[in-house]
Amino acid sequence: MSKRTDMLGSVIREIVAPVLREAPQECGIVSITSVKVSSDASYVDLTVSALKEPRMAVEYLESRIPDLKKLLGALERRIIPKIRFRLDQGQEAGNKVEDLLKKLE
Repeated sequence: MSKRTDMLGSVIREIVAPVLREAPQECGIVSITSVKVSSDASYVDLTVSALKEPRMAVEYLESRIPDLKKLLGALERRIIPKIRFRLDQGQEAGNKVEDLLKKLE
């Protein structure tokens, strides 16, 4: 990534952060584990993890995309990047291992 896309990724993370705190309580703590901006800044992938219900957290965040697009409009950019939320697969695998260990006990 270039410095420009790194900076844009940081700004987008700051814009999205307050929305994370509004996620349903069932999700527990929701966080962004990575931000990747395309080289042409036309889209941004935000990888999300949640302590309890990660899929619910992603669904919630996807429902907030219209609001986030309005906030991104304040960046005064020619192109407002499309936002895509992805589930942190590392956490998902860790949760499966933890569930299997609990079953063995």
